[in-house]
Amino acid sequence: MHLADIDYLAFRGDSFWHKASALSKLIFAAVVISVVVVTRKPLPLVLTLSFLLALLFMAGVPLIKFGHLLFFPALFGSVFAFSRIGGSWLPVTLVIVKSLTAASALLLLIATTGAPAIFACLRLIFPPLIVDALFITYRSFFILLDELTNLFTALKVKGGYSAANLVLNLRNIAGALGLLLVRSLETGERMYKVLVLRGYQEGLRFGGRWYQPTRYDLGPLLACFLVLAWVVIL
Repeated sequence: MHLADIDYLAFRGDSFWHKASALSKLIFAAVVISVVVVTRKPLPLVLTLSFLLALLFMAGVPLIKFGHLLFFPALFGSVFAFSRIGGSWLPVTLVIVKSLTAASALLLLIATTGAPAIFACLRLIFPPLIVDALFITYRSFFILLDELTNLFTALKVKGGYSAANLVLNLRNIAGALGLLLVRSLETGERMYKVLVLRGYQEGLRFGGRWYQPTRYDLGPLLACFLVLAWVVIL
């Protein structure tokens, strides 16, 4: 899913959207998701989706590489929409456009904002212990993702995967997932011991100036105004 590439892009990008503070971009994402939940008209949603795709392009996010991340929400949204179809295609289209719009807003957020800055902003809303747990889970996810990649590579090299033998594949993949579960428990226990030895207290400190407003914050704030304006007018 190119999660490591997205993380790299968030830290190495140099667009105007990257330079805006994490708080302003979080506010924009929250406004877009609120519009997705509330709006029942297709035109404002289509305009919002087109606007988000333009922002992704201007922010230097390659949709050819990351566009498949928008496909999964649209797929599940379409399954939900078709299961509730009555006699009109408008509700189905509306659900699909809503899922694409929300996914585009989140992709713009995570592709232009470092995860530590996002978690630092969440401390303004949630208790420090919950934010710390989310941040550690985020770090552990990439460690386990790397472990999973290595396991599947080892399976292929040692002949444990064959396109013509489904039973062999399922048995070996089940074993690999079981080993990954054991590794995840060991990793969690090791990380807990490290935090205890280092005198962990609630509220991990995040470096950087994620809280400091910049002149580039005018971009996300103006984008919020535009989205709300055409939702109200249209």
